[in-house]
Order: sequence, then C-alpha cells, then structure tokens
Amino acid sequence: MRVRTFRGYDLRTFNGRIELARGTYKDDSKVSSAQRRLYDLIGEDQVVWCVQGQLLGEEIGRYHHEIDSDSRDIVAVVDALVWCHIAQYGPRYIPPEDRRDLRFQAATSGVDDRDAALRKAEDDYLAANLPADLWAAVTKQGITKKSDQLLVKFPFEFSTILNVEVVSEETAKGERRGRTTK
Repeated sequence: MRVRTFRGYDLRTFNGRIELARGTYKDDSKVSSAQRRLYDLIGEDQVVWCVQGQLLGEEIGRYHHEIDSDSRDIVAVVDALVWCHIAQYGPRYIPPEDRRDLRFQAATSGVDDRDAALRKAEDDYLAANLPADLWAAVTKQGITKKSDQLLVKFPFEFSTILNVEVVSEETAKGERRGRTTK
C-alpha cells in the first residue's frame, strides 16, 4: 500500500532512534504527551506516521517520502477522527472526506440556513462516530477510511521507500520539480 510521510530528515540515510523530543510536535506538549501514551498502548515507539492521501506540509527543507508499506511492518492503524480529538486538534474535527459529504448534504438539504444545516449534520456525525472512550478506539484492526493513518515500524524490514522529495521554494509553491528516487 502506498503511503506518505513528512519528515525533517531523509529516511533513506537516517540510522538513529526516532525521538519525540526532536520530532515535529516537540513544542506541542498535548500532542507529544498523547503520542507517548499511544506508543505505550501499542508497545512500540520506533514508528513512522504515514497517511494514505496527499501530504499538507510544505516547509522548505523537509522531506516528503512515498513508501510502499508492507503489512508486516504496520504496527497500528490509527483512526484519524479519534486521534485528532485525543490530540485536541479541535472539538469539531471531522476527516476531510466525511466533511465534504456533510457539506454536500447541507447544500442539497433544501433548507434556507445552510450553515445551520451543516452544523446539525456535523453534530449528528460526531455524536454517531466519536466514542466516549477515545483511547479504547484510537487503533483499529484494519483500514476502513482514507483518513486512517498507519504507524509503520522503523527501520523498515519489508517496506520500501519509493520516492523522496525535498521541499524547495518551487515545490512549496505547487511545482513538482527536483524529485529524487531511491
């Protein structure tokens, strides 16, 4: 399965331990504390967080990696809805693919106040999909949504890095030059 990750270093040449104290969220105590608890829950802290869709980060000098992840390297599947509420990304966080559906429903609902219709649809979605015990539902048995994230054991034993792109000024502006491959 092709997945992507955004790192401050090139995974092809990195040979150290992954340390939260030096990671992307080192300055965000809520997220790093939640990561520590998640790693305790899954029994592993040497993992690379991967997404199935496009990466959003465009910080110059960072690395976009495209990985062919092998199921034997996948330590956990993380439910993005649950994780984002644990990490307190926002009380109304809804994965993008579901939010698009809710916006479409609100727009085609036939009511005059589409904002109110959207808010009600979001409230109903969160009530139906957000568990009372977030930690009990943060990991899943398998991938069921495009927003699900994978924690892939590092160093990879069976997975392969397919492509690495260093974010430059050009690529940060949306141009796709300067790609390198393994």
